Amino acid sequence: MRWLVGWSSAAAGISRTARSAANGSGEGPVHPVGSQLLWGGPDPLWAVGDWRPDEIRVVQTESPALPFHKDRERPVTRIAVLGCCGASDDELRAGLVAARGGALRHLTSWPGSYTAVVQAGRRITVIGDLAGARPVFHTPWDGGTAYATAALPLADLVEAQLDVSHLAALLACPDSPEALGDGTPYLGVRRIPPGHALILREGAREITGYEPTASLAVAAPQLDAASAVDAIRDALVEACLLYT
Repeated sequence: MRWLVGWSSAAAGISRTARSAANGSGEGPVHPVGSQLLWGGPDPLWAVGDWRPDEIRVVQTESPALPFHKDRERPVTRIAVLGCCGASDDELRAGLVAARGGALRHLTSWPGSYTAVVQAGRRITVIGDLAGARPVFHTPWDGGTAYATAALPLADLVEAQLDVSHLAALLACPDSPEALGDGTPYLGVRRIPPGHALILREGAREITGYEPTASLAVAAPQLDAASAVDAIRDALVEACLLYT
């Protein structure tokens, strides 16, 4: 099993480590066992498990200087892509610049199967895929929000109990995702819906959709069936070639 995990704290100057030192508990910094740190700070990100070197990519761009604060350090702007992604480093940088301005949809259009995490200063954006094949989970923790691509590590982190109602709905309606909503088998651990992104700002969370919603009043333009089939075939071939 492998996953990515990170969290966003409420304040840069207050951490679990600092509070542990203050109350004399002697606890060290909290970090996942067997993890690889991708970036640190108040909003750290780790990769846990057996990842190949080419499956973990972190690209950083130059951030603009803060106005009226020339003596302050520039905010960090970077993207981490975990999984099999066909984008080049230049494409990742271009996507990072666009994502910094709020454009997220194109971060899911590259061939492959991957999870993207964008950091722009204290804003963290975790992009879920359109189909929900690579789910992202989140839960309140330590005055902020923790997130991961697996629900069990978060449940273990917050010592969550089983959500009996979710398990009952899963048994009663296994083929109806609507009955499950954004719940998980663990109380307090939620799942990001497909086509949505988790945005964290200093611990506060927001879930926003990035996929345009089709209008029910205006019919969508008709597409040529042969062209649509060719486009799907080309996309599948391009994605499958990444694994060969």
